[in-house]
Amino acid sequence: MIKLLYIEDDLVDQMAFKRLVREQNLPYEMTLANSVQSAREKFRDGVFDIVISDFLLGDGTSFEYLPEIIQTGTPVILVTGTGDEDVAVKAIKMGASDYVIKDVDFGHLKVLPLIVESSLHNKRSDDKIKKLSMAVEQSPSMLLITDKVGFIEYINPRVTEITGYVLSDFAGTDLFNHHATHNSAEMVKEITETIASGNKWQGNTCHAKKSGELFWELTTISPIYDNEGHLKGYIKVAEDITEKKKAEEAIRKYSEELRESNASKDKMFSIIAHDLRTPFNGLLAFSDILSNDYESLSKDEVQEYIEVIRSLSRNTFNLLEKLLQWSRLQTGRMEFNPVKLSFQEQVEPIFGLLSANARGKSIELTGNIEKGLTVLGDQNMVHAVIRNLASNAIKFTPENGSVTITAHAVAANMAEIIVSDTGVGIEPENLKNLFRVENQLSTKGTRGETGTGLGLILCKEFIERNGGSIRVESEPGKGSRFIFTLPLAG
Repeated sequence: MIKLLYIEDDLVDQMAFKRLVREQNLPYEMTLANSVQSAREKFRDGVFDIVISDFLLGDGTSFEYLPEIIQTGTPVILVTGTGDEDVAVKAIKMGASDYVIKDVDFGHLKVLPLIVESSLHNKRSDDKIKKLSMAVEQSPSMLLITDKVGFIEYINPRVTEITGYVLSDFAGTDLFNHHATHNSAEMVKEITETIASGNKWQGNTCHAKKSGELFWELTTISPIYDNEGHLKGYIKVAEDITEKKKAEEAIRKYSEELRESNASKDKMFSIIAHDLRTPFNGLLAFSDILSNDYESLSKDEVQEYIEVIRSLSRNTFNLLEKLLQWSRLQTGRMEFNPVKLSFQEQVEPIFGLLSANARGKSIELTGNIEKGLTVLGDQNMVHAVIRNLASNAIKFTPENGSVTITAHAVAANMAEIIVSDTGVGIEPENLKNLFRVENQLSTKGTRGETGTGLGLILCKEFIERNGGSIRVESEPGKGSRFIFTLPLAG
């Protein structure tokens, strides 16, 4: 039922309209008002779909209440007498939906149902358009609408909120070139070809805000057609997914770190299971021989077995020490106390410690340290790095070779240290795995010297903990250069 407020003070007109409603079985739920005052009261007390109002009433004109009714959005049809066309035009300008001129034979009543239907249809259309407009304006998504060539004609407030751009900033910009600045030419071509074929395109695109900051969006671009199938333009709907992309990258990075952490733990357990178990098997075996067959062994055999036990014990202790260092570093339990260090004073005791090993292979140990070079670092960690790298250099250098430690300032705030040798070098396929615990390498030296494979891994972590970096240059048969940096002391 259509709730209708009928405002008319003429009793004959009232009866004629009621008869029309009855005879045509019109779906009106009618409320009658016969004055300006009653019209106001009835309208304020009820809810109506439409109002039909005479212009001239006993206590005034409908212009006294029409603005109040029109403001609510309720359609109003004004009924005027002959000669009142100017009044009708004024009512239309005020916002009335339509008007009808009275005639003495009540012929105007016959068209009223059609005008009511038309006014209500227009009202529904207007409401739908307003709702759609509000949805576009208030949408949490960014919306851009173009003409049929692709030039941007409209952006909703969300575009301005996220990007800082207003519509005038897009003047002369077509939607496809809009994607060309921060996305690949292949993507722009794909968008253009997809849309040209009449299909919808969707994907992740990168853009710059007015501030210059880059952001990511999930973009959907679709062609717009009229009822006859003619292209009218394009609409782009976009969601800001920058935070989502950051979260995905954080998850990816965390997954990679977790994978590496698990690989490190697996490798540590593998070392414990193999590299510790193996020497202990040797220790137990030679200890059993000495314990059970001591009386039958010669002095030379006893001496040989003792040397083997001592060698196994020393190597096992070194491995255990490095495992404990590595474990403490991984769990954050290793103290870090950076202080000013004279680099020359760090190298000299290491040369003294390794001189016997070098002499045993007739290897020349030399240093070329910039005078007065002072670095900032944890003394224990810096000492361990130099000792490990120099010891490795001796280990992999044949007799009559040389090992050199060079150190000098390379920038305003960094020192570069190079431990070079004339040794056997490193195969290219092994270079990339030197500092990775999951690909730990343990190679025997030129005299069969054994190692744990953890030394270089510890060196890398110690250097990075002190704010430096490490790299290696090497060729098989031409020696190696381990190059690392440390901060200069201010």
